[in-house]
Amino acid sequence: MSTDTAMARALARRSPKVIMQGSRMPAKTLALFTRQWSALLKAGIPLVQSFELLAQSAASSAKTHRNLSPLLNQLQKDVSAGSSLHAAFQKHPETFNAMYCSLLQAGESAGILDKLLSRLADTLEANQLLKSKLQNALMYPACILAVACTVVLVIMVWVVPMFEEVFRSMGAALPLPTQYLVNSSRWLAQWGPALLLVGIGIFYAMLRVHRRTPAFQIQWEAMLCATPIIGDLVKTSRTAKWTLTLASLLEAGIPISEALQPAAAASGSPQLQLATVRLSRAIQEGSGLNVAMSKSKLFPTVLIQMCAIGEETGSLAQVLDKSAQLMVSDLTQRIAQLTTLLEPVIMVVLGAVIGGMLIALYLPIFNLGQVF
Repeated sequence: MSTDTAMARALARRSPKVIMQGSRMPAKTLALFTRQWSALLKAGIPLVQSFELLAQSAASSAKTHRNLSPLLNQLQKDVSAGSSLHAAFQKHPETFNAMYCSLLQAGESAGILDKLLSRLADTLEANQLLKSKLQNALMYPACILAVACTVVLVIMVWVVPMFEEVFRSMGAALPLPTQYLVNSSRWLAQWGPALLLVGIGIFYAMLRVHRRTPAFQIQWEAMLCATPIIGDLVKTSRTAKWTLTLASLLEAGIPISEALQPAAAASGSPQLQLATVRLSRAIQEGSGLNVAMSKSKLFPTVLIQMCAIGEETGSLAQVLDKSAQLMVSDLTQRIAQLTTLLEPVIMVVLGAVIGGMLIALYLPIFNLGQVF
């Protein structure tokens, strides 16, 4: 068993909710709730009453997630019964991750809960924005590819057989490109349904394995990050989330040894979670953050250098926050460039494929015209 596999299994046993499950509440809903809660506390509304007001608002809104109102009622009961705020939230790890609970505990202890909730809302919104940008960057080429595959399938399954009947009735000799297209159409009609079922089965099996196996999640992410063009976007997005969350936790006064794991969980990256275990271990042994990060291949050199400056000047949180902003700006620019570049490339490739198929279909007709 490899070291990475063993560490992945150990990490999953220590915090299964981090890797194995996602939040049951949409990130937008959680960010909005946090923002509204902060506004109520800033307005002087008592803590228990703020839960009541938010629960009533959630129950009356059709756009609010159905689990929010019952969850807020349960939180209100726990806090009214004497539970500390962060302990009440820790009972719901599927919704409130380690970062959320850590910031609540810091705000509760320091008496600045409203300020930290505002900062937490900023972090949640920024992380959601990063996720949306990455999804939008991948969605456009994925949609174009889906349309292209649909058009090709329609041509192969319905159009080509119709032309084949016409060619047979005319007794036309088929050129090599047309023969290849007709044979491909026959093969697809014969084996296509079986291949579709096998593909669905493989996809479902991989999805189940991905959800239940941390080692597979790490390997899958490594393959995704190694993908040309898209891999760099994924790495930058997840590193920016990690950096932004760590900056928020450090600004709240949470020690770096306690802030690293929640930051890794917020990144959504199994690789970063595994690397963060090593970072925590190195820091506990007396190493600086930048030195520990330099031993990992997951962190960009610029970020490591910025961390070194932050540690030397005592402004690590501010430097990390600035680094995250720079990564977000760089990611936005690269996504815009990628979208601008992909659109004409996809159109040219799609036109060439469909155009080639149509030429192959009409070649026998052209040949007959030359004969007569």
